[in-house]
Order: sequence, then C-alpha cells, then structure tokens
Amino acid sequence: MSLAFVPFYIQLMGVESYGVVGIYVSLVGMLTVLDLGLSQTMNREMARLSHDERNSHQITNTAHTLEVVYWAFAVVIGVGVALLAAPIADHWLNPDQLTRDDLRLAIQIMGLVIGLRWPVSFYIGGLNGLQRQVLLNVLLSIVVTLQGLGALAVLWFVEPTIKAFFMWQAVTALLQVVIFRGALWRSLPLGHSSRFDKNILNEIWRFAAGMSGISLLAAILTQLDKVVLSKILSLTEFGYYAFATAVAGVVFRLIGPVFAAYYPRLTELVSQDNQESLVKTYHQGSQVMAVSIFPVALVLIFFSNEILDLWTHNQNLIFHTSLLISLLTIGNALNGMMHLPYSLQLAHGWTGLALVQNIVAVIVLAPAIYFSTIRWGTTGAAVIWIILNATYLLIGNHVMHLKLLKNDKWQWYFDDLIKPLISVLAVCWLAQLILTDEMSFWSKVTVLIAASVASIIAALASSSLLRGMSYSYLVRAISK
Repeated sequence: MSLAFVPFYIQLMGVESYGVVGIYVSLVGMLTVLDLGLSQTMNREMARLSHDERNSHQITNTAHTLEVVYWAFAVVIGVGVALLAAPIADHWLNPDQLTRDDLRLAIQIMGLVIGLRWPVSFYIGGLNGLQRQVLLNVLLSIVVTLQGLGALAVLWFVEPTIKAFFMWQAVTALLQVVIFRGALWRSLPLGHSSRFDKNILNEIWRFAAGMSGISLLAAILTQLDKVVLSKILSLTEFGYYAFATAVAGVVFRLIGPVFAAYYPRLTELVSQDNQESLVKTYHQGSQVMAVSIFPVALVLIFFSNEILDLWTHNQNLIFHTSLLISLLTIGNALNGMMHLPYSLQLAHGWTGLALVQNIVAVIVLAPAIYFSTIRWGTTGAAVIWIILNATYLLIGNHVMHLKLLKNDKWQWYFDDLIKPLISVLAVCWLAQLILTDEMSFWSKVTVLIAASVASIIAALASSSLLRGMSYSYLVRAISK
C-alpha cells in the first residue's frame, strides 16, 4: 500500500512535497540509533524466555521495563524533532515552491508522528519474539491500508498539501501504537502483575549495547547519502531520489517478514542447543529469503523502465529514477541475503562481528559515500551501496560461517544463494529478449507477469529444501 500510492501522492502534492516525505524517512533512519538495540533485545528476550512457562513472570517484567525506557525515548525524540524544525527548514533544505513556514510546520508535525510511531518497533519486536507473526501481519496490513488509502483520500478530498499528509499520518500513528500495545500485552502470559526491574537492564545491557553500536554505524552507512543529497540537491531533485529509494525498498518488504519469522525460531533452537534443527532451519530460512528476494528484485532490476512506464505514465519520473531504482535494488538484494546469517549471529548473542565490520565500513566507505555523492550525485551513492553490501556478503559472511557453521559455508553460497540467483537471472534474461518497445500495453504486462511467475518457479525448483515442500503444498491444494 505504501508503495502503490506514491505516484498519486506525487501527482497531488508535487515531487517537492514528496521530497519532504523522503526527509521524514531519512530522519527515522538516522534516529534508529536511539533505539539502543532495545527492539531487537525485546525480540530476543521474548524468544529466549517464551519456550519455558516458568519464565512467564520474567517475560512480563521484561516487557514492562523495556516499554518504560522506550516511551521515555519516544517523548524525547518527538520533542527534539519538533524543536529542530526551524533549523532544518531554514538552513538545510532547498525548497523551490514550498515556503519556509510550510516546511517548519510539516517538520513539527513530523516530530509528533515519529514520537507516536517510535514505540511501535518495540511492540513489533515483542510480537515477533513471541512468534505471533500472523497476528502482527494482520494488524500491519490493516494499519498500512489506513495510512495509504486515508492519506490519498485526505489529499484528494481535503487539501493536497504536505501538512494534510502528515496530519493524517499522526492520526494513524496514534491508532497504531494503541493497537500494537494491546496486541503485545494480550499475547503475554496472564495472571502476573508487571513491574519495572532495573536488574533486567543489567542483564541485557551487553547485548543491547552491541545492537546500539551496530545501529549507530548502520545509520551512518545507510543515511549518509541522503543527508548529503538533501543538502546539495534541490528538494525536487531529492524527491526523485526518495521515490527511487521507496521503489527499491520493496525488497525490504520481503526481507522483513522472513527475518521476523526465522530469527526468534533460531534463538529458541540456540537456547535449546538443538544443533541439527538449527542448521536445517538456517538453510531453509536462507533459501526462503532467496526465493522471496530474487524474483522481485531481478524483475525490478531488468525492467525498471518498463514497470515505471506501465505504473506511472510519467516520463519525467522515469528519466530521473529508472537507473537509480535498478542500482539501489541490487544493493538491497545483496543486503537481504545477509539477514539470515545476521539473525544467526544475534541468536547466539554475538554482536561483535557486525559491529567490527560496520566500524571498518564507516572508516573506509563513509568517505567514499560522501565524495562519490558529491562527485556523481545520486548514481555515485547507489554504486557505493552496492559495493558495501557485496563486501558484507563476501567477507562478513565468510567470517561468520567460520565461527558458527564452518561446515555449512559452501552449502550456503551454492545451494542457498548462487543456484536460485542463476535460475532467476536466466528467466529474466530470456524475458528481456522477448520484451520490445513496440509491444502493446497489455502485451508488456503479460510478459512481466509471466517473467515474475516463471522467476518464482525457477527459484523454488533450484532450492533443495523448498522444492519438495512446495510440491507437497501444491498437491494438497489441488486435492482439496
């Protein structure tokens, strides 16, 4: 929903106003460092404790303690962003049509939205740790639909301004945090009163500190390009980059659910010392990730121009964003394949590797991001994003397997990564040969749909652990 309505937002508000939405996304990304690793800690603690009923009292105390800390940060963050509205609007952004007063008001409302949404990641972490993903996804679907359709209705029938857009986001943010808090507490063990326990903070601080360091460095690596671009580009040009980022970000919509499903399960298996099931679940999750990512990512990489043309019919938007979308999607797909190895590290409570490789990346690549962005603009930033994630995949993943799953490294590379990738590449290459500019609208749509379906089938067929499962599901579905 959040992606489907973007062209309509741009049409109603203008690309410059959508650039302000891009500023909001960048602010949220930079402020993740203030999470202090607590959402991931909540996820891990719920997964670690929930398999034993004797831990029920500790579960509720942990949830209460971390919730208090999280809400304190939410208030500070919301107020802080609102207070920074004037400096950001007056001295950082470069508007063409929006007035400085409009920008200040939009950023102040943005602070309210960020403050209300801040605790949501905590509640999501708790629900994921309790392995309540189905409930979580139902709630997310409802809220995102309200956000998307509601914002479109407000822009269409009330007023097409960035102020109206963020006012609606504030309304849905309040509704979201109330719903998700209720869902988490109803999912926790009943019959126990909860209290703030500082001893819990003493127990989890090492893991949380490691996660906080990882978040800080990741924020630098992922947001530096946007910080630089928002300063050197006009707000309109930055709006194009924000649009490309949003489209390429569809890959993360696929990564998130797979990570959310497998991370607590891996944590549970580590706590039970069940190595055989751990290895099988790890490879299965990696193949699920590949089958989820590669068909969508490669279709988007190969056919970004055609997809944008069929979707937006906006030649100016296509001209400014099609190459960017392809490049950013490559980096996002590489990043996605590192999520299962990363979840295995977190399941073991090992944050050191991610922390060290992010430190090295900041030292080496942060200057590269800065200078390439200054020199080549948006394209330079996208290329550095690819290099960063390719380095993680080749070096960081190698080190991780040497320590945790030494005998499974090559199986991961060949069975979980290379085979699905090559299969989908072959399908997309053939589809590219078939697709021509002279084709009609519906012929192009048919080819793209066929390429997407064939890519999924090819990825499944090349995945050793999913091939038989998929066939069994299909047979049962047909027999019903």
